[in-house]
Amino acid sequence: MSGKDETRLPSCASIFFSFAKIGAVLIGGGYAMLPLLEDEIVRRKKWTTSEEITDFFSLAQLLPGVIAINTAMLVGNRLRGLAGNLAASVGVVSVPFALIGAYAVAYSQMQDFPVVMRVLEGVRPAVAGMMLAMGWNMARKSAKGVWGMVFALVVAAIAVIWNPPLVLFILGAIAVGIAWNAIAVRRKGDAA
Repeated sequence: MSGKDETRLPSCASIFFSFAKIGAVLIGGGYAMLPLLEDEIVRRKKWTTSEEITDFFSLAQLLPGVIAINTAMLVGNRLRGLAGNLAASVGVVSVPFALIGAYAVAYSQMQDFPVVMRVLEGVRPAVAGMMLAMGWNMARKSAKGVWGMVFALVVAAIAVIWNPPLVLFILGAIAVGIAWNAIAVRRKGDAA
């Protein structure tokens, strides 16, 4: 959505309810949020593009705090400024907050039921599958061309094999990304 045409902007209530719906089924943390955002915000509501959502999600990971809330704040701010920021943030945490409160009250009784524990164990593979699918989609979208895919695979291999300190890993990836972009911009300038 380009520009700030008031007639095309979603209402704060719409933003709140869309993010409340995402928050209601957000099992597995912030990383599980991306496919839900893609479905609700990009495909259904058409409030933003898939590329913008990926950018917001990437930026949310660099900011301190919870990824789901950071992403909601960025998207909400993009849609309606501060009011959208607040609507998305409160929306994404409203249902989980209520559920966690109820769960905290009932947890001592629930741990005695093997069925409940098996259900929770059964959710883990689903979340892992969602994260794997989203990782693949992000790699496809962000890796423009063969070299981009090679870079993504090398970064993933480094993360899995050597498990470097997270801060150094992120700073190194940022430095490589900036250098890569600078080279691409320079090549475009030389070709022009």
